[in-house]
Amino acid sequence: MDVFVRGARSSTRDWLTAQRVSQDQLPQLDERQKAEAKRGNTAEDVYARTILAERLTQQRLLQRLLKFGEWLHKKVEERNPGFSIERVELDTLSGRIEITLSDGEEEFDFEVDEDLIERFLTTGSTESESSIFRVLDVYVPRQQVSKAS
Repeated sequence: MDVFVRGARSSTRDWLTAQRVSQDQLPQLDERQKAEAKRGNTAEDVYARTILAERLTQQRLLQRLLKFGEWLHKKVEERNPGFSIERVELDTLSGRIEITLSDGEEEFDFEVDEDLIERFLTTGSTESESSIFRVLDVYVPRQQVSKAS
């Protein structure tokens, strides 16, 4: 399963961490980044701290997406072993998580709201979990188990 974060953002926590980092621990800016800082009338060290904060947040988001993807993959397999999660991608600008499923023959996508997943991951909300399962009902049919007579 591939996990991606498209776009950038930084949390307050990561921004504060980036402000405390010493100058020599900041990421080195390439020429494009230096030009962007100059165009924005921003000091290079301030720009580098912004990049660091975004990287820290992106790492945290990737870890959370991976954990969610692993959990969702397990639930999809329980529902129907012929289906699997191929990709989980967060678009930070739209606040949507795109999930790519495969039934072994073709792939298809669906989206869920990032806030729904965040509520589930931070609170363990049964209401959020139920909402996720309702979305799965649309995209992943339950495998019918035949019973022996």
